[in-house]
Amino acid sequence: MFEVKHMDGIDVFFFMWAASLIFFMKAGFIALEIGQFRAKNVSYHCVLKLLDLAAVFIAYLFIGYGISYGFENIMPLITGTFDADLGAWWMKMVMFAAAAVTIITGGVAERIKILPYFIGALIVGGILYPIVEHLVWGGGFANLGINFHDYAGSGAVHLFGGLVGLMAAYVLGPRIDKYINGKPQAIPGHNIPIAVLGAFILAFGWYGFNIGSASGIANGVELASVAMATTMALAGGIIGGALSSRNDPLYTANGMCAGLVAVCSGVDLFTPIGAFIVGLLAGIQQPFTYKFIEEKLKIDDVCAIGPVHAMSGLIGVICAGIPFLLKADAVSKVSITGQIIGAIVIALIAIVGGLIIYKGLDLTIGLRVSEEAEKVGLDTAILQTTAYSEE
Repeated sequence: MFEVKHMDGIDVFFFMWAASLIFFMKAGFIALEIGQFRAKNVSYHCVLKLLDLAAVFIAYLFIGYGISYGFENIMPLITGTFDADLGAWWMKMVMFAAAAVTIITGGVAERIKILPYFIGALIVGGILYPIVEHLVWGGGFANLGINFHDYAGSGAVHLFGGLVGLMAAYVLGPRIDKYINGKPQAIPGHNIPIAVLGAFILAFGWYGFNIGSASGIANGVELASVAMATTMALAGGIIGGALSSRNDPLYTANGMCAGLVAVCSGVDLFTPIGAFIVGLLAGIQQPFTYKFIEEKLKIDDVCAIGPVHAMSGLIGVICAGIPFLLKADAVSKVSITGQIIGAIVIALIAIVGGLIIYKGLDLTIGLRVSEEAEKVGLDTAILQTTAYSEE
């Protein structure tokens, strides 16, 4: 049975600090995503992002945390009779759940209805993600004898969230004007600077995401090592994105995020140079992965969650088991076999679970807005508002 370790006051504050930074990453997700699509759908997308946050908080309190770490914790959480250890741990882990679920909007932007999206967020945040969380951090893999290391969630958060989002986008279908005679058409975003700003906000919050994955504040060497690896992966992601896209601003900004996604799994184990290499690989693969998803799979991945989260998460999980990228004393702690098995299990849960959830919603209440609303713009057609004044 999973037990939260005892925390003193400074550790509780440390977890609250980390949770606060992860919470602020939501602002980065919003800015990064809305900048990558058309202005006529911006306000609508903001509503989706707010609603998935509320959905996860509710679902994770009543059922998600119980699936992850044991249902004996649910009543103390609901009634407010929990101790500081449980409360601090819940606060940090609910933010991880919120991050995993909010990735989905990047794949389904500009065409999904509000109600099924909200219900999907409830199910993913309350049931599907906690199954993965239990395996990775709640003792599930360990009890099965699988040596899987995922310090800050390359697999549990990003590989999972990216694949669920791709499955939702697949069920939903592409935007009306995305494919003409089977060939993908570019649909430019309306505000590149705000997307780049969003990437920077995400990067700022990522220090809480990664450093906050430590068990406490006492081990200064571990915290400093994680911070340095995070920084070097960020640099590698930027350079990789710039190189492979010939300095495209979105690929370069997303490359920063891709590098940060990839480093999460072994951020406590990588050498600084190893972290840079991992980030570089994640940044470089973006345009190739995006092209494969767009042209071969025919999935309209609006905000590139496939390359940025799913593929970068997979790269990070695998790289955490490659010895030459790791510190000397870390090699014995991980197994490449365990990393591969863990990645396969997470991917299968995300793909099968995502297809079942979103196909079920599509067959019952319908996922997609009307063709007319999509053409006019969801801000005007559904919300009767606009994101920007015409004056």
